Amino acid sequence: MKKKVLLLNLPNKEQITRRYMCSYVSPESLMPPLELISLGAVAREWHGAEVLLIDAIAEKLDTESTMKRIHQFAPNVIVSITGFECFEEDMDMCRLVKENNEQSKLVLFGHYATTFPKETITHSSADFVLMGEGDLIFHDLLTSLFGNKLLTDVKGVVYEHEGLFITQGAGERIPNPNELPIPCYDLLPKEAYYEPLMARPYGMIQTSRGCPYQCNFCVKSYGSKLTTLSVDRMINEIKIWKQLHGIRSLRFIDDTFTVDKKRVIELCKRMIEEQFDLDWACLSRTDNIDRELLQWMKRAGCSRIYFGMESGSKRMLEMYHKKFTLEESLEAFALCREESIESAAFFMSGHPEESEDDFQKTLEFVRKSELNFASFNPLTPYPGTSLFSELRDRLDFSIYPYQNTWKDKTVYQQFTKRKKTFYRKFYLRPSYVLKNQHIFRAHFKEFLEIGVSLVNYVLLNGKSFVISGLKGAEDK
Repeated sequence: MKKKVLLLNLPNKEQITRRYMCSYVSPESLMPPLELISLGAVAREWHGAEVLLIDAIAEKLDTESTMKRIHQFAPNVIVSITGFECFEEDMDMCRLVKENNEQSKLVLFGHYATTFPKETITHSSADFVLMGEGDLIFHDLLTSLFGNKLLTDVKGVVYEHEGLFITQGAGERIPNPNELPIPCYDLLPKEAYYEPLMARPYGMIQTSRGCPYQCNFCVKSYGSKLTTLSVDRMINEIKIWKQLHGIRSLRFIDDTFTVDKKRVIELCKRMIEEQFDLDWACLSRTDNIDRELLQWMKRAGCSRIYFGMESGSKRMLEMYHKKFTLEESLEAFALCREESIESAAFFMSGHPEESEDDFQKTLEFVRKSELNFASFNPLTPYPGTSLFSELRDRLDFSIYPYQNTWKDKTVYQQFTKRKKTFYRKFYLRPSYVLKNQHIFRAHFKEFLEIGVSLVNYVLLNGKSFVISGLKGAEDK
């Protein structure tokens, strides 16, 4: 039978980055849909399927153009990942896709699809939802759809049958991701993805799944159990990126890249041996780096580390279950400066219990930090996190039509005021400008645009401001 599988990153009027753990409007950056092309590799390598990626976001396709491309390919399976704030729009688009491709089986996955599978199927007209980490579930589902397995034997899927929703077990974690085929990097459009202040062409690799830390506001990549790729596998994937796309910079998009110090150092040594000559960035915590690790990372090409700092208030850090101290965070930022690695940190505000004193402590901390970049984001508790459960009574939440807002609307007024204060106090300081002249000179054009945007936002009452592609730095 025909085996044609379409990977569809749904169109949207906004430039959106969709990942399992999050989705957000990203006007200043765009990440490749790694989870989609991972499922594509399962279809191609294990089932011999013809696989096509339509990344409507990267290719800037509208609804009509997307539908035309789908019709031309005539797939018998379409798989898409669903977003968060764009969930309602994604459901409407999926329903339209299904109406125009009734012969195709529509498969959805993502955190919200996993958390609300029945609602997802109802509002999208999807045929199946993959629960959680979907690669092996998708493999079993394709085996069934291509006629070699009973659907009732496929674990980890939800579907509707004769008016009833059938849930066939919860999705289980994949113990060894090294056994999965390498994502279909060749399907990605050339030079479509980027991150400000990073060289292009730009690539991205996820070398681990899951996060062992227990921050109560965070949606993780499939759970707390950490599974990792081998160093040989990581090196191979970097080589493929360079061969296919000629990348000059790379982001390791793991939830927390530096969890296993030994593994990172081994990778760095191999990257040095291979002479990749890449600038790269990663996500980390301030309590799992040290000088030895940073020195190896720098030698291997690391130019920037992103930290989830969240607050400069000890009380708020405890409330978020961050489990590190302000003092060790300042030490981590100092080590980054000494090893010539840029440091960037995410801060957030909006918890109902956050006081003005907590915010002032954050301002004091961020001035002391001497970070190269900082973003200030609104706190949004998401279903599936313990923080959402704690604060559910204070939220107006609906999955469809989608709403996830504070009942107390003064939270947003206060956040907007604090955001402008945060950016003014951090970026519009003579000491900040003097200490970051080397970055300004290296990226003069981009910083000129950022500077104009910042002044417009802080001093001229502009609507939004985005700095260095830091996730969540923009208003929706």
